[in-house]
Amino acid sequence: MNPLKKLFFYRAYTTGQNERYWKAKTDREYWVNYLKTWNHPHRFIISAALNQFKWVSLFEVGCGSGPNIVNIVKHHNKKQIGGSDINKVAIEVLSSQIKGGFFKVGSGDDIMMSDKSSDVVLSDAYLIYVGPLKIKKYLKEIKRIARNHVVLVEYHSESWKDRFLLRVLSGRHSYNYKKLLERLGFYDIRVFKMPKVEKDNEEKFRHIIIAKTTLRI
Repeated sequence: MNPLKKLFFYRAYTTGQNERYWKAKTDREYWVNYLKTWNHPHRFIISAALNQFKWVSLFEVGCGSGPNIVNIVKHHNKKQIGGSDINKVAIEVLSSQIKGGFFKVGSGDDIMMSDKSSDVVLSDAYLIYVGPLKIKKYLKEIKRIARNHVVLVEYHSESWKDRFLLRVLSGRHSYNYKKLLERLGFYDIRVFKMPKVEKDNEEKFRHIIIAKTTLRI
């Protein structure tokens, strides 16, 4: 494979390079500072989205050092909270701040949780690092552990061209989550555009996707 084709494939399809990047980010100060972003505006939007249905337990895949979890704990009392991240230092920082939670090191395609173990599973800008060769595996694993709902704060687009250009130019991944989740057996899929809390070239891709994992009649 010539260098140009190799670079294209590397940026457009692989997931491993992103895993290696985040796994190697061992600067504790970085993760402490990231935790301090618990009051970023988009985290309040996530907490508000969780008011749309009843739940007791939540598990965040790719939680980092837990700024979303801190915000959720502040706005939702007496809930069972857990999370996983590929970075060991991030989980150590989170575990030192939130007592009584269930936090562990691990990848989103192999979550060490039992089937239907959490009412809701959250993913926030985690799947943007998962390429098209593995995205279904990650979503199936999320569905496996989610008892009732998933909340994805990810890059969504119905335009194949926009998704392709984003993938090639940035190495980040957007999907048509409505179609993708339907194919994987999710139900009542709702897609909302994220309010403008950040201004950059990727703003138009940011959406909240809420879906059910169990059909209740």
